[in-house]
Amino acid sequence: MTPRDYVLANQEIVQQIKDRLPGNEKLDMYFGTLDYATSRFNTILLKLSQDKIKEQEYELEVHDCFEAIQAFYKNVKRYDNSPKIFKFVFAIMLHGIGTRRISKIKKLLSKINN
Repeated sequence: MTPRDYVLANQEIVQQIKDRLPGNEKLDMYFGTLDYATSRFNTILLKLSQDKIKEQEYELEVHDCFEAIQAFYKNVKRYDNSPKIFKFVFAIMLHGIGTRRISKIKKLLSKINN
């Protein structure tokens, strides 16, 4: 996938973040995480689009970051639409994705900046 494809695939997430009304503290936290992750990911894509060699070098890591954002978003939607009794299951899944996979985006951004 090219950087353009990644940006277009993340458009739904960015639009959902913009259109969302605050109110639920837990959901606000999850959407805040998505906001930071997508902005960092878009910064990564911008920097890599300027250097084709680096783009090829980091291709697998970029795709892993994209998959992490998509998985996090999918589970946020599940959390939002599930009954209260099942929310804890999705909260645990979101915590795992956030600590293990979303943190790789920040690491990749710092790696590319240096």
